[in-house]
Amino acid sequence: WVKTWGCSHNVSDSEYMAGQLASYGFEITEDDTAREEADLWLLNSCTVKDPSQSAFVNLLKAGRERPNGPPKPLVLAGCVPQADRNLKALNGLGDGVSLLGVAQLDRIVEVVERTMRGECVRFLGKQAGQLPALSLPKVRKNPLVEILPLSTGCLGACT
Repeated sequence: WVKTWGCSHNVSDSEYMAGQLASYGFEITEDDTAREEADLWLLNSCTVKDPSQSAFVNLLKAGRERPNGPPKPLVLAGCVPQADRNLKALNGLGDGVSLLGVAQLDRIVEVVERTMRGECVRFLGKQAGQLPALSLPKVRKNPLVEILPLSTGCLGACT
């Protein structure tokens, strides 16, 4: 299950991650009613838009503190884990929670597979180039809109 909050760049990042996962045979859904049946939650959030970060934190808690089942494996992606590594909500989450920074999107399949085995993966470093290759598979949310990432990082001026 994939949930995305924040800016257009974050939406594009989720489309790239979903495309890679789908090309490896994972079934992708964004349907909120299907989240409890999902094997893993991929949460991708922007750090600048405070309501996005708050929703992200609330949902990661819901995934870990489930009254009717074991904690969900979680991959926390985007600006929040990249920029706010010391965010209290990201500490002490236990096994099966991984962090994926904005420069590591091409490693999403590896992160998901390892997270589903109960590992905690932390890929938050920077890479040369830092933009996902435009040749990566992509699952577009809107077939009429293509979001092309032109840069990485954040100026804190989203509207």
